[in-house]
Amino acid sequence: MTWWGRAPGILRLVRAPFASAVEVIAPARLGRAFRWLLSASVITNVGDGVALAAGPLLVASQTRDPLLVSMALLAQTLPALLFGVVAGAVSDRYDRRRIVLAVDLGRAVVLAALAATILTGTVNIAVTLAALFVLGTAETFADVGSSSLLPRLVRREDLGVGNGEQVRVLSLDVTPERLDPGLVGRRVGPPEVLADRE
Repeated sequence: MTWWGRAPGILRLVRAPFASAVEVIAPARLGRAFRWLLSASVITNVGDGVALAAGPLLVASQTRDPLLVSMALLAQTLPALLFGVVAGAVSDRYDRRRIVLAVDLGRAVVLAALAATILTGTVNIAVTLAALFVLGTAETFADVGSSSLLPRLVRREDLGVGNGEQVRVLSLDVTPERLDPGLVGRRVGPPEVLADRE
């Protein structure tokens, strides 16, 4: 038998463990819509984690001032404190799917604009901090909107399981320095070295 004759059997062997893992993370009884929501949440949270690490590194490539480097992290995390309640109120009053779609498209536009400034060499600290603040604000609205979509997608008796999976995804810590604690030290330098730089 040729290799293409054996392909369906090989594909079944490859799919089986993957299907089992998907079933554990997002049981079929929660529905296809929930799986799409969970997949989108995983992708955006991985992106948010990368941005959380890349922001300070981008600022550090432009200045040796540790205060400005720390402002990059503040710009990304402060919006949750400032706009968390507002995001909840907006999600209660307007279509949550449209909110999530709008802020995710906004994030894509901001990231594209920031990438363009980096490629053209026109990036500066003010532009970087402003972009990070907008991204942090969009993340706040997207996370609140995604969480509040859940009751519309799953049955009442499955809310506990669905909410547990959603919270697990939202609490993912996937920043590069979490995966490799030495990364920031190699790229920027240990804190004492940063403080000693002029």
